[in-house]
Amino acid sequence: MIGAYFGMSMVLIAFSCESRGIISSRSNIYLILMAIGEGLLTLRAYVTSEWPFAVLGGIWAIFAIYAIIYPPTK
Repeated sequence: MIGAYFGMSMVLIAFSCESRGIISSRSNIYLILMAIGEGLLTLRAYVTSEWPFAVLGGIWAIFAIYAIIYPPTK
């Protein structure tokens, strides 16, 4: 599934940029990359019955979407 490769790339790009200080883990671009990337990876895990990974990815995507909709207040 090519979508899984796109998802993996999105997660790796977000993480590598965050770990190098290029973007913040609270920025919308980071959260969007993580939400979409993890969503695609979760879909692939679901289709292949990799349940622990599907649950982990799904929860990760939900947290990213939640942070986009309800950003933390300062």
